[in-house]
Parts: sequence; structure tokens; C-alpha cells
Amino acid sequence: MSNFTTEARRLYDAGEYQNALREYLHQNEQSPSDVDTLIMIGNCYDKLAQKDSAVQWYKKACKQDKHNILALSNYATSLYENKDYEQAEKIAHKVLKLDSQNTQALINLGNIEYLHKNYDFALNYYQQAYDIKKENSVVCVNLANTYFDLKQYAQAISYAKEAIKSDSSQVMAWNILGNSEFELENFQAAQQAFTEALKLDSQDYWLHNYLSQVYQKMEQWSQAYQEGWQALQLSNGEDSQQVNFGYLLYESSLETADETLKQYARRWLNKYPENKIVRHMANAVLNKEIPARANNEYLQNIFDTFAPDFEQVLSALDYQAPTEIKHYLQNILGQKPHTKFKILDAGCGTGLCGEFLKSYSKIFGLYGVDISEKMLEEAKKKNLYHKLYCDELEHFFANQTQHFDMVVSADVFTYFGDLSKVISGVSKCLTPKGRFIFTVSENSANDKDYFLHASGRYLHSQKYIENLLITNCFCIEKIKRCKLRNEGKQEVFGYLFSALKND
Repeated sequence: MSNFTTEARRLYDAGEYQNALREYLHQNEQSPSDVDTLIMIGNCYDKLAQKDSAVQWYKKACKQDKHNILALSNYATSLYENKDYEQAEKIAHKVLKLDSQNTQALINLGNIEYLHKNYDFALNYYQQAYDIKKENSVVCVNLANTYFDLKQYAQAISYAKEAIKSDSSQVMAWNILGNSEFELENFQAAQQAFTEALKLDSQDYWLHNYLSQVYQKMEQWSQAYQEGWQALQLSNGEDSQQVNFGYLLYESSLETADETLKQYARRWLNKYPENKIVRHMANAVLNKEIPARANNEYLQNIFDTFAPDFEQVLSALDYQAPTEIKHYLQNILGQKPHTKFKILDAGCGTGLCGEFLKSYSKIFGLYGVDISEKMLEEAKKKNLYHKLYCDELEHFFANQTQHFDMVVSADVFTYFGDLSKVISGVSKCLTPKGRFIFTVSENSANDKDYFLHASGRYLHSQKYIENLLITNCFCIEKIKRCKLRNEGKQEVFGYLFSALKND
């Protein structure tokens, strides 16, 4: 090895990647076909986070030597990191043909399968890499992460602990360990894991958020508020953290109404007075201001945030509104329904009602409208709807020219206090004798028409809804008091309404 090459390597090992790159590029001018130099240039670009350049230099190395395992392996990894998954997979398989024990190729293939949510295939590749080198902390973390997504928390904990044993500085391993223990309700163990993770990365606001959730479960409210507030500040008021902090205050209000809770709510409102999420949720907790409806920004952010896990969250809440509507339709229309209805699913979300409304609308179509683009993306995957609209309901009905035979809305009006515009809009969009089926949460807190609950949802009186329906040319067909969902340890009751549009 020349003195020139030795100096380049010394600079690289010292982390002086820009200077090392300069040396290696000069070396490449002298020996343009030297594969080792080409690889090191790719490595320098990779360390400098210039992924496109790294890909090109690894590619040059592979052209010089098609059987160079290091060049091919680095090339596959850089392609993966550059999100060229198809080509990365192709090159990784080439590596394995030359070296069936190449753990990096196996990890790359596992990562690609994981991204495609092919978890069993991902586990197969990771397991092969693990069998080759059990002390590889990256492989253990990937195994733990995959088992966590499969909700196999005991296995996730086992591999996370192995990763930590190999490399205790693995923040991701502590993170997975904490979340797995949390899911198993081992809150003390979860608290210890997240605390260790924060020793390694105190600026990770999600770790503070997770620790806040642990303290909440342990009913250590002061620590929960402190960690939640820290997450909020470190994220610079990111929307996801605003929503999470709002839910922390709401859920703690179900258990305690101490002054500390109210102090944090006021502090939150004072810190972000113009943020619409904060204004809605903080005022709901403080019962300070009763707007006529939840604002668009709040609704868009909250549902965009929860869209990927929305149905799992609702399942955990024993959500009953779609089931109540489904059973009601079966009772009045029979198990083999007519298929000639043109139906609007108002506030369709991910399509929970669409799954049974589809059978009633096979000829004239099922339409859906929702304010959240992310929710609509989830609904679109189910192929239930003839057409989906991204719009706020009041605006949608005010500008709608087509007419529907049925409008269904499950647990959507809980985000409106004043329902006059919505019900008037529905009336205008229904055909004569068209049916309007929806649920509202029951206001048992006071004698007002509607009330903003600490959850940020509105509760309505039965009489208020009856009057609005009659005023807007509806004949009330059915009113049923029923359980809609759980909130914390409490059951939430409301009403299922069915009304027919007068001729």
C-alpha cells in the first residue's frame, strides 16, 4: 500500500471524510481501474450522506470487478438507502450467489420485505443472518422490530435484549423493548427501558412521548405531564405532539381533575394561542370556550395522524356505531338488501360502514366524503367506493348538486356542536323518501342542546336533534339509545337516528 493510500485511509478512519475523499479521488486519477479505490470513494460519499454519488461509485467498482463481494454488497446497501428497492434486491441476490453467508445482503433483503410488510419473508432473511452471526446487534434489532409489528411482544423483547447485550448504545433496541413491555402492561419495565433510551438520546421527542404514556398508565400524572410537555417542546410544537398532549390532558381528566392538569392546559393555550388544535382541545379540557364545531385544522390533523392505526384504535374502544347501523339496515331492508340505492357515507373514514353499505349500492354506487386525506387513502385500498371526496361536510353539502337515496354517518357529528347546517345540507341532497341514518353522543352532562366534552367531542340532546330533523323536512323513523364506544373506563352512550325525507 502506497503512502498516499495510507494517508487517505488514515483520514477516513479519523472521520475526515471530505479530506479522505479528496485523496481517494486524486488516487483514482492515477489508477482509475483500482476497485479498492472506487469502493473507498463510494464509502466517503456514503459517510457524507451523498447517496446518489455513493451509488454511482459502487456501480463503477462493480463494473471493474463483477465478482467483488464488497463492491456488490455496498452497492446493494446504497441502492436500498436510496430507495431503489427493485435494483437493491437484484444486487443482493447476486451477492448471495457468490457468498451465501453474507449477512449484509440478507439484512438488505429482509429490510425490503419488511418495507413491503411481508413480515414472514423478512423474518426468514433476518433469521438466516442471525444464525450466521448471533451477536450482530443490527440483526437482533430488525428481528425485534418485526416481531413487534406482528404483535409478538415476548419475541420482540427477547431479541431487543440480545441487541442491547451486544451493543447497549442501540437506542432503537431500548425503544422496542420499552414499547413491547408497554404493550404487555409491564409499565415499570417499560419506564426503565425508555429512561435508558433517553440517556442515549435525550432529544428524541417520541421517547419522551412514550415515557409520558407509561407514567399515565402508572397514574403518575405529574411525570406524565412533564414528559408530554418535553415532547411537545422538543418537536417545536409538531402537530402529532399537539394531538398527543391534548389526549394526555383529556384522558387524565377522566381520572383526575387536579389543579396541575388545568395549569398545563392553560400553559399549553398560552404557549400556542393561534394553534387551532390547541384552542379546541385545551378549551375542551378547561370547558372555557364552546365553539359551534371543531375546526378543520384540528380534524384534519387528528385523523391524518391516526389513519394508519385507526381501526385498531377503534377496536380497542369497542366501537359500536357501524354495527348498530348495520343491524338497523338489516332489520328494515332484510338480509338480502335491494342494490339500487345511491348512498353517501358522510365522514367515511377508513370505510368501516362502507364494508356493509356496498351491498346496498351495487347498481348506483357508494360515495364517500371525509376531511382527512390519509383516512381516504386507507378507504381507497378497500375498493368499496364509486367515488371518494376530500371535503369538510358543511362545505360538501352546500356545494353538492347530485342527490342520494341514503346518507349514513357513524359517529361523525360528535365533531359538530351546531348541526343545523349539516342536517339542512343532508336534506337538500336526499331524494324524496330518502333515508338519513346517523349517530350522535348523548348529552347527559346538562340541559343544553350540545356540550363540548373534555375529549374534544360534542354531546347532543335528543330533543335538539329531533327539532332539527323536523325543521328540515324529515319524518323521524327510529330513535334508539345505544352504546357507541368506550372512553377510558367509561362507556359512551348515544342515539341512533333514522329519518325519512318528506315528499
